[in-house]
Amino acid sequence: MTDPTALTERPIAWEHSGDGEFPYHAEVDGRALTVRVNDFPAEPVYTLIVDGAELADLDDWPRPWRRPPLPTHLLDLVARPVTAELLGTWARRVCGVTTEHAAEVADLLGLPAPTQDELGRLFVQPSPPGTAWLQLFMNDRAGLASVEVRFAEPSLTRADLDACFGPSANLPRVHWDSPHVTAHRITTPDAPLSCTLFASFDEAAGPASRAFQISLRRDHH
Repeated sequence: MTDPTALTERPIAWEHSGDGEFPYHAEVDGRALTVRVNDFPAEPVYTLIVDGAELADLDDWPRPWRRPPLPTHLLDLVARPVTAELLGTWARRVCGVTTEHAAEVADLLGLPAPTQDELGRLFVQPSPPGTAWLQLFMNDRAGLASVEVRFAEPSLTRADLDACFGPSANLPRVHWDSPHVTAHRITTPDAPLSCTLFASFDEAAGPASRAFQISLRRDHH
């Protein structure tokens, strides 16, 4: 079993390990198979490992392979709705992030390891209740760049965010049809970085306006 195509073209039913870096494993013809998730885009998306030895790098998930469902204990991690208080917890942890690995960043946020789509984008699946998606943006040299949450139905108001983080600033719009964006700067004592929380609105952001997207960007002081 040294030809990668003998495995990538075979319908393998993978099991989830619960490990962010080595999330999938299987046994085929008595040999132990593992899939490692790499630091894309600096590296290929996946590496196939057979009996402990790296066999092939993969830029896409092979079509015949069947992904396993997420384990129950990981599903519990995304069962919490995204509230202003939870965003505050995430923002403070973003300030202290030092790891360059997406799975470790997700763990710091209390989330399961993200999965990569065919374009290498990192999404937490399933996303938290009330959201359309939660995405991690990683920089191949500096690690975490931002965490972005898109709501299925906007629920958090500007007043909710201001009550939690203090008065927000209105940012200039770059185009007539650009979203209306507000910003909060969040710092944590002794943390190496700060975090900026951006809230995007479809309309001029009054106290009752509801944000359709939240971005937590890691910044230098």
